[in-house]
Amino acid sequence: MITSRDYWTDGTSLRLVMPDGTVAYQSDMVSVKSRGHSTFTKPKKPYVFKLDERQALLGMKPNRRWILLANFMDHSNMRNSLALAAAHETSLDWTPTGQFVDVVLNNQPQGCYLLVEGVDVDEQRLALDKRKGFLVEGDSYEDEEHCFRTKLRHLPFHVRYPKKLEEWRFADIKKQINTVEQAIYAPSGKDSVLLYDKMLDLDSFVDWWIIHELTQNAEPNGPRSCYMHDNGDGKLRMGPVWDFDLAFISVGLDDGGDIRPERFHRTDVKNLTGDSLYNANALWYGRLLTDSVFKQRVKTRWQELAPRFRRLTDQIEVWRKLIEPSALDNDKLWQGQDPARFDDFPTFQSSVDNLKKTYAYRIEALTKLIEKL
Repeated sequence: MITSRDYWTDGTSLRLVMPDGTVAYQSDMVSVKSRGHSTFTKPKKPYVFKLDERQALLGMKPNRRWILLANFMDHSNMRNSLALAAAHETSLDWTPTGQFVDVVLNNQPQGCYLLVEGVDVDEQRLALDKRKGFLVEGDSYEDEEHCFRTKLRHLPFHVRYPKKLEEWRFADIKKQINTVEQAIYAPSGKDSVLLYDKMLDLDSFVDWWIIHELTQNAEPNGPRSCYMHDNGDGKLRMGPVWDFDLAFISVGLDDGGDIRPERFHRTDVKNLTGDSLYNANALWYGRLLTDSVFKQRVKTRWQELAPRFRRLTDQIEVWRKLIEPSALDNDKLWQGQDPARFDDFPTFQSSVDNLKKTYAYRIEALTKLIEKL
């Protein structure tokens, strides 16, 4: 079994078999390891694998590195897919694409997974200027090199690209992030033109926030999996989006930004439901949402995006039909091993029904919430 997220198992054989039995890809030179933080602790493991050469798998663009999301805490198996589909409707520079697959490891079925493009700086994924561009991740898991905290909000960031990072470049990236933060929290009206015209890509900050509100994803409060990048022009952009295992549900948010099941009531936990804003104070949005320019752009953009989001409701039924046999087998395989702490609907069908209902309700509720900003 592949149980380490620190060490690659090299020389692994991998076959991609289509429903009609044809082999779409095969190699004996694949490296694989487990991945994730909280998801790594679950019985159904997520994986990352590297091919010996670039391949276009299941119609996605060629690359060597691929992710297998287990969706263990999501009995619908669709939360990540629905969130990514919504993000594809926005102006974000790049959003991962995924396809449903069944995983068999060492001849043992592992269930229904999502084969998805990883967040990588690459000409086929997030394309950045190789000399001036960078990718950072706001994430409270400070367990890697090149981490820093901002001066005002003490937000934790990891530099994900460049991979080989010289100290002067690390210092420049820290300086840019801190300069942006200081401009955001400057007295109202001061340097606003400089902030939006020179420092921030306003559209990306708006669209990224909308996606996380639409999907009821409170992870940015941690923060966790909050990517930002500079294409090389000196402007900070939000994205790509990532990690929606705990989306589309009501949760409890404690003072430290940790997400807990809503029904585990504690006096220090704020309950967030379909009628709440999930990220009103996450990252720098507590300040941005007091800015009249930013709020107006959110309102205008929501009116543009809401019809597109409504049309995605039908896609849930398309996916249900597509993965039903796989998902029902997945239910049997992992039955009793998941206490459903973040999914009150323990079967595939009931969870899909709830996702569809929750998504439709959230669109209408968020319309009202955004009008009141």
